Amino acid sequence: TIFLITFESLFSNPGSVTAMTVFFPLDTARLRLQVDEKRKSKTTHTVLLEIIKEEGLLAPYRGWFPVISSLCCSNFVYFYTFNSLRALWVKGQHSTTGKDLVLGFVAGVVNVLLTTPLWVVNTRLKLQGAKFRNEDIVPTNYKGISPTLPVCVHSAHH
Repeated sequence: TIFLITFESLFSNPGSVTAMTVFFPLDTARLRLQVDEKRKSKTTHTVLLEIIKEEGLLAPYRGWFPVISSLCCSNFVYFYTFNSLRALWVKGQHSTTGKDLVLGFVAGVVNVLLTTPLWVVNTRLKLQGAKFRNEDIVPTNYKGISPTLPVCVHSAHH
């Protein structure tokens, strides 16, 4: 039923939001190490302390709200697509792992195609106001989504 599919899709978010909130500073450190060539690879703890010292206590959480918004949209798209396709394909039959993997892949591709622009904007927002040690930093050229497509399958569930 459409109500159940929508309900499951909406309520897939709390765990993702919690995990993203807890580990968001790690993603901030990762992104800075990728983009700022002058920042030497050190321990995550050291990188985060440097960011806080240079930019303030809340700097590791810069861009949190747009990322959480995109995460919720992404989860909704994935689970809505997966559950809708599953309802159409299985129709009273017993679902198999193979079918779930195929549906998971298709749902992942749909998710990537529809939400990639949100994630590109998030990366740019996270870097706004960041202090780089590399003065001649060039914005990343987002070349597309092809590297993301092979990893589109969430674990088979249900």
